Amino acid sequence: MALYGIYGSHTTESCPLNNKANRKMVIEGGPHFKQLAEGANIKVIGQYHSGLEHTFLWIVDAKDAHSVEALMVQAGIHSFNALTIVPLNTFDGVIEKCKQIENS
Repeated sequence: MALYGIYGSHTTESCPLNNKANRKMVIEGGPHFKQLAEGANIKVIGQYHSGLEHTFLWIVDAKDAHSVEALMVQAGIHSFNALTIVPLNTFDGVIEKCKQIENS
């Protein structure tokens, strides 16, 4: 398992605050997202949004990026968001990597 960041963005017009169909999807599907994730062996660590920027960052612990991609399609998040899935490291991990470089 590894950490992944899911960076998403959408237009003002497709924002669930402004778009009735997407709002309905969020209201109906949102509460079930963590259950879908668990079913795909993915743990949701956090979900953070910047409403006026129309962007979000979700952090998950998953086997690989392909399983995260499949989850986003299954949940329908891809239908109104541009998504980027990237591997993440903790800051403590960065410190340890720097120590390894210094000691080699």
